[in-house]
Formats: sequence, C-alpha cells, structure tokens
Amino acid sequence: MTDEKPSGSNNLAPKNIKQIDPTNLGITWTDGHESVYSVRHLRESCPCANCIDEWTGEKRLDPNSIPDNIRPTKLHSVGLYAIQFSWTDGHDTGLYSHDLMRKLCQCVVCQ
Repeated sequence: MTDEKPSGSNNLAPKNIKQIDPTNLGITWTDGHESVYSVRHLRESCPCANCIDEWTGEKRLDPNSIPDNIRPTKLHSVGLYAIQFSWTDGHDTGLYSHDLMRKLCQCVVCQ
C-alpha cells in the first residue's frame, strides 16, 4: 500500500476490485493506492436520487433500513468514470464516481 494520501483525479481508475472478506471490498487504483471499503458504508453512501434528495442533498436512505448482511451481488464499470453496484437488498441505481470512491476510502492512510 502506498503511504501517500490519494488525491481525487479524473485520471484515476480502478485497476483491480476484490472482495477482501464478507464485509469489506478492496480496490487497487492505477496510481497504486489500495482502498478498503466496508460494504455497508458503500451502501449507506449511495449517491442515487432515491437515497439522496437531488435538490437539497439531504439523505433519504435510513441506515437502519439496510440489512446487516448487505453485500454487493454484481458490479460493473460505467464508462471511464464510475462503478455501479447491485446489492442484496435489490438496490442498483447508484453510480459511484471514481472521485466519490476515493473520498469514501476507509484505509488507514485516508482516515
């Protein structure tokens, strides 16, 4: 893992995505940074219009409504700028930009 705090950049993209364990996802980026994400944190951070009010930015998703055993069932790249997850709760409309994913990183360096 790099010791440098990553910077958000439109040129950065995931190089490798893997399920670390049942509750954590890992991404290795093209700059070498290794991000770690709690899958629950990713689901709570969904940026779609169902989860975040488009006009106010207010969170609409009640974190208590997310099952404890939430997991991604599928993910795919959207263009060269985002990742879309399908979740075990049936939700699949959020587009997580690469910049957002870098901001959500929970690794020791980024925290």
